[in-house]
Amino acid sequence: MALTLWNRQNKRIILLIGRTGSGKSTLANVLTDSDNFKENAGSLSGTRENQVDEFDERLGDKVIKFRVIDTVGFGDTHLTDKEVLNKIAEASNDIKDGLNQIFFVITGKLTKEEIHAFRLLTKIIFSDTKIVEYITIVRTHFTEFEDEDECEEDRQNLQNELGVINIIYVDNPPLKGRLSLFNQSIREESRKRLLAHLVTCKNNYKPKNLKTINDRIDNYVTETQKLRNELDELKKLTEEQQKVFAEQIRLIEEKLAKNRCIIL
Repeated sequence: MALTLWNRQNKRIILLIGRTGSGKSTLANVLTDSDNFKENAGSLSGTRENQVDEFDERLGDKVIKFRVIDTVGFGDTHLTDKEVLNKIAEASNDIKDGLNQIFFVITGKLTKEEIHAFRLLTKIIFSDTKIVEYITIVRTHFTEFEDEDECEEDRQNLQNELGVINIIYVDNPPLKGRLSLFNQSIREESRKRLLAHLVTCKNNYKPKNLKTINDRIDNYVTETQKLRNELDELKKLTEEQQKVFAEQIRLIEEKLAKNRCIIL
């Protein structure tokens, strides 16, 4: 579904961001109580376009209309880093007047790639430290999501790594096979948790820097490519010559590690 202008009065926008295979599209289906988002098991991307759906839900004494935007996943081997960032940038028109929450979706242990994707979200896509206040980490496929002790231990680790206060644990198993009815009840419980959190997310965040998002993406890609080219040239030198430039090589590799392409 193409992103279009939307009347935002008494309505809320939720943006889903994460790596391919993190369970974003499944989470979108759980949240919207639908099957409108293409789910895909494993590390392959189920979609290479942003997907959008809306649903109405009574929260407290009001009926709220939500718009859920599932963005293209980082780590899609069929798309370059710039293509993924540009796909996410396409959603900028839909959120220019504000959004309520960003669900940064992860699964399993927090990886270097996910930490880097989170930094791209805060430094390249939004380039605003205030955005962290509107981010919720959603940990999917967390089978112990009803065990508060397990959640709390993991929560402390995530808060230390990413500096985000809001973290939700859910389990969104597939609706296939003999356990489909049982899995549906688990997904319903996950949905309740998500909606209970959204009740508390009343503030609207209006991004300041969306007009320059494409410039930031271009600058990021250009800087990364320059570092790669320089490193490639140094690696062509003989072993003895590389020893002379060892410190320069080390510094470039450190910069690439911080600013490296997350599309593997």
